[in-house]
Amino acid sequence: MLCMMTALPVLAGNTNDNRRRLLGASEENPVDATWLITNPSFETGDLTGWTTYCSAGDYQGDGTDPEIAVRSDYTMTGKQGDWLFNAYHWWSGALSVSQVVENVPSGVYELSAVVCTWDGREVYLSGNSEKVTATGVNDATGIPVSVPVVVGEDGVFTITAGSYGAWWVEGHESETQTFFKLDDVRLTCKGLYENQELANFTAAALNVDGLPQKVLTFELNADGPGSEGTKLISKYLKQKGYDFIGVSEDFNYHGSLMESLNDEYDSGTIRTTLSVGGIFSGFPFDTDGLNLIWKRAQVQASGESWTRWNDRTDTDGNQYVKKGYRHYDMTLSNGTLIDVYVLHMDAGDAISSREGQWRQLADAVNAADPNRPKLIIGDTNSRWTREDINANFVNRLNGFTVGDPWVKFWRGGVFPQPGTGDLTDQTDPANLTNYEVVDKLLYLNPSATEGALQLQPRSFRLEQDYTYGTVDGSGNTKALGDHRPAVGEFVLMRVNKVRFLRGDVNRDGSITIADVTALVNVLLGKDDTEPYVYDHEAADANADGSITIADVTALVNILLVK
Repeated sequence: MLCMMTALPVLAGNTNDNRRRLLGASEENPVDATWLITNPSFETGDLTGWTTYCSAGDYQGDGTDPEIAVRSDYTMTGKQGDWLFNAYHWWSGALSVSQVVENVPSGVYELSAVVCTWDGREVYLSGNSEKVTATGVNDATGIPVSVPVVVGEDGVFTITAGSYGAWWVEGHESETQTFFKLDDVRLTCKGLYENQELANFTAAALNVDGLPQKVLTFELNADGPGSEGTKLISKYLKQKGYDFIGVSEDFNYHGSLMESLNDEYDSGTIRTTLSVGGIFSGFPFDTDGLNLIWKRAQVQASGESWTRWNDRTDTDGNQYVKKGYRHYDMTLSNGTLIDVYVLHMDAGDAISSREGQWRQLADAVNAADPNRPKLIIGDTNSRWTREDINANFVNRLNGFTVGDPWVKFWRGGVFPQPGTGDLTDQTDPANLTNYEVVDKLLYLNPSATEGALQLQPRSFRLEQDYTYGTVDGSGNTKALGDHRPAVGEFVLMRVNKVRFLRGDVNRDGSITIADVTALVNVLLGKDDTEPYVYDHEAADANADGSITIADVTALVNILLVK
């Protein structure tokens, strides 16, 4: 699974002056990159480049409402130009405006803007998962805000500004109104990076529904897979070949679960099953139902530890087991360590308990190695629209950005707003845009300074063939369990500072056919005396540490995707 290659920065192959200037960006020499944003100060007089959101069901903010649109007749200190964005709506729990910016050279940026809202209310600005909030002064005083933004090798980041509804006055507790203004959105580059791929892996989150179907005469989980169904799950996992699986509800059928996997996979500790004796000795059973299963030839897990949740709900079945999270040191195929957390949060209406569990997990992450990327796998029983994961987890982390591959690939990088309706539309099983599951794979990255390690997702899916028919050929398409595997493909990368434009062999600041000629000259030994005429570092177009005929192929490929 080791993959030694370098993802070229997005500016490779682009010849415009703005992109060339970014090569000289640094903390000491920041370079304006606002030109990457469409309509950054709304001076088109409309919403060109932007998308608005209103949680009110009868209005989704398309800019036609005069109160959720670009205005020239409203004032705000710090306003740039003639126009600004204004959002105001009754009966709305959330308003926002966002833009997905693409083809951005990988690097570190600062996103800034001027925002405004009522006295005591909050307005926020976010770039990807980094977020800053400001408290309003009045409806005309602009507040400058800024947030650091790390753009990965995919060259995409999402700008979002917005506000949440609040109670109006006493006696109107059921009425909400939301208001904010936005203008002068700017982007500043503080350094470009290229990302060296070190390893890749596929991870899955799966609730295996391992409660016993019956204990004595008591029907406990009658429609569960039981031992025989769990053996089919084992065959399915063997067929898929995931590198590791974060498992929840692995209670009574662990032997069946591992039956087809034992030759290739190892697993963590089974603490205990739900036993008959436990019924008579009292609850909860001394088990967490958690496990990690990993393909031993590809990755290695060690350092297993278990922590019980402090905030707990003793209803909805949560009282029967000791739920919590496990931590593993995961060694990837190139020898690099990441942290993996496997968890199962409380079920049912336990929103406050789950939010407390998110806070506890944030504290654990903050106490762990700050230089390791982290992967959180499990049945969270949470939704971005319901639990405030941002407030209770994301915003409590120190020095980490948080990503969700479902949000990245199916929601355009824009996190759903809390307080809005749950996304449960599975009309088209292959379309996850409006279908969020509680089984999650969250990736956490330390700040992308030079040499830092970063996890980047390549895909996210829910397995649609998780059925009996797929495994045993009987034609029965009933799902093997009530949770389909949530699967993400990830790449581990090392961040390297861009000091030159790879492929720009003749040093003219752009990549053209002339660089192919220059590279051939280097290969033929026509530039073998220092000081070199050509850039020999840039001539290593495939970044493998040497200059060979393969670099000609790599350089031509760069040209072909211009």
